[in-house]
Amino acid sequence: MWYLKFKIRHSDCIYAPKLEQLKLSGFFYPLGVYRKGEYIFTSSIQKVSGKEVVFKEYYNYLKRHKKVVKVEQYKNLIFTLAKHKQGKATYEKVYNPTLIYPTPAFLDKDGFESWEIACWDRKPLEELIKYVPKVKTTTYFEVISFIKRTLHDIYLLKLLPKLSPKQKEAIEFAYKRGYYKYPKKIGLDQLSKLMGIGKSTFQEHLKKAEGKLIPYLIE
Repeated sequence: MWYLKFKIRHSDCIYAPKLEQLKLSGFFYPLGVYRKGEYIFTSSIQKVSGKEVVFKEYYNYLKRHKKVVKVEQYKNLIFTLAKHKQGKATYEKVYNPTLIYPTPAFLDKDGFESWEIACWDRKPLEELIKYVPKVKTTTYFEVISFIKRTLHDIYLLKLLPKLSPKQKEAIEFAYKRGYYKYPKKIGLDQLSKLMGIGKSTFQEHLKKAEGKLIPYLIE
């Protein structure tokens, strides 16, 4: 199996420039592609991280975008069907049906996209590397890795268990402040004080969130 990891930034992207403007980041996973008439249609799912009010602004932006045919939302997950003019190498090469996507692409707050793509044959990946940088709207393209290797793991799409707003807030708060790093950067006493709630209450929200997520990750 041939494996390619690259980083790209292109001005005609529907998603990344707006995420950069709103200081959001997210994971992007292609679900399917087909051609109809003069357009390429792409279905995808995004998991966006950021404040709820900003997330809503991003979702409303997608609903108004002329290239987005359909859009649905479930919490911080967004499903889209978008259309692109045929003949653009960025979309024809990246959405080639022969490609395999081992992991979601990561769209960072600076407008860059990091992709990992695999293929049984080397040629489609070589064509991607050759043509995408030549597209006028491509402002940055970097090959990070291009090797032949055995895929040892692959991302399987599945919705995460439903957390209550307080459980989600607690586990995100703890994660961002280094509670799950080794060694821990912060303890429960400090976390609860920063959140302005009692230690036992914070711990309850955290444990319930962990109790829902850990079985999902293991199973």
